[in-house]
Amino acid sequence: MVVRYLSGLVVAVACIFLVVPLLQAGDFHTSGSLACSDCHVMHYSETHLLSGASGPDPFLAPGGPFPYLLKTGQAQLCLACHDGRTDVPDVRGAHTGGHVRAAGQLNVLGDGPAVEGTGHTVGSNAAPPGGRWTNPGLACRHCHSTHGNAYYRNLVPNPGTATGKYVTYVTGTIYTGTAAVQQLAAAPMGAHYAAGNALYRQSVVGTTDFGLSEWCSGCHRDYHGPAGAGNMGGSPSGDTGTTPWLRHPTRDVTMAQGVTNRHVDATRWFSGLASRVPVVSPSGVIPGNANASDNQVFCGSCHKAHGSTNRKGLIFDDDATPVAEDGTLLRHTCQQCHYQ
Repeated sequence: MVVRYLSGLVVAVACIFLVVPLLQAGDFHTSGSLACSDCHVMHYSETHLLSGASGPDPFLAPGGPFPYLLKTGQAQLCLACHDGRTDVPDVRGAHTGGHVRAAGQLNVLGDGPAVEGTGHTVGSNAAPPGGRWTNPGLACRHCHSTHGNAYYRNLVPNPGTATGKYVTYVTGTIYTGTAAVQQLAAAPMGAHYAAGNALYRQSVVGTTDFGLSEWCSGCHRDYHGPAGAGNMGGSPSGDTGTTPWLRHPTRDVTMAQGVTNRHVDATRWFSGLASRVPVVSPSGVIPGNANASDNQVFCGSCHKAHGSTNRKGLIFDDDATPVAEDGTLLRHTCQQCHYQ
C-alpha cells in the first residue's frame, strides 16, 4: 500500500511535545533519519540556519506560529518534501523519483473539481464515501504516523473510527503449509516497503479479517464486511435471489468461488494475462487454478490508495500489455475477472 504512501513530521524536543507519541521503530521519519529542525522551529523565527547559511528558512511559512512548533501547516509541511523531489517519494502529481509508489498520487483542495475527484484530497472536510468519520481537513497524519512506527509505510493503527486495525509489512514466507508464519522487518527498508510485502490478507497472524481492506474500512466502513452482512449482501456461493450483492466483495470470496458461482470467467483471470491488478493471496500463488485459487479482490485491486489520473482513484489496466495500469477504460480492469 500503496497505496506512494505519505510521510510526516519529526518531533523537536520530546519533553516539550507531551501530546505527541515518542519516536517509534520505523524505517523513515525516526530520530535517525531526520533532524527535528527539518519540521519544527522553537521561536517561529530563524535568521541564521543550522547549516550556517543566512535565512530566511524556506519552510518557515507566513501566518505562524503554528501548533506543535511546526514551520507551516501539517499537510503543507509534508508536501514541502514529498512533492516534486526525487530523493524522497513524490506523492503528488506525476511520479518524479525511483521510489516504489504503489499508492498513486494525491491531490490538494483547490486543485479544482476535475482533479479533486481523482482520489484523496488533502485539506478536504468532506466525509469519506461510505463512512461517517469527520475531520478538520484531511491530512497526511490521518493515515501515516508522523514520527514513524513499525507498520507498513508508517500507516497509523485505527484510521478514522477504527479499532484493532493495522497493516504490517513482512519479508520471506508468509504461510508454510497450514501454519501461519509471519516474518517481520528483517530485510533492508527497500524490501519492507515494496508493495508485494504488504500482508494484505490478515492484519496480523491469528486474526480473521483481511488486512488492508479492513484498515481502509476505518474511514470507508460501508464498503467492507463479510458476505451476507447488511452493508454487503451476497454470499460466497453466489446470489440466492434473496441476498443479492449490494457492494463488490472485498473480504471472503475467492476467485475459485467466483468461478463456481459464475461471477468470474475462468477463461480470463486464469489465462496468461500480460499484466494483472493486485489481489490478496495468502499462498502467494497468483493466479493459481480455477478450482482452488485463494486470490481475492481487495480495495487496492480497483483503487490507488492516494489516487490516480482517473476518477475515484481507479486503476485502469489493459491486461493484454505487460505495462501495469496502462488501460484507458474502466472495463479493462473489470474484464480481468468478468470477461463474458
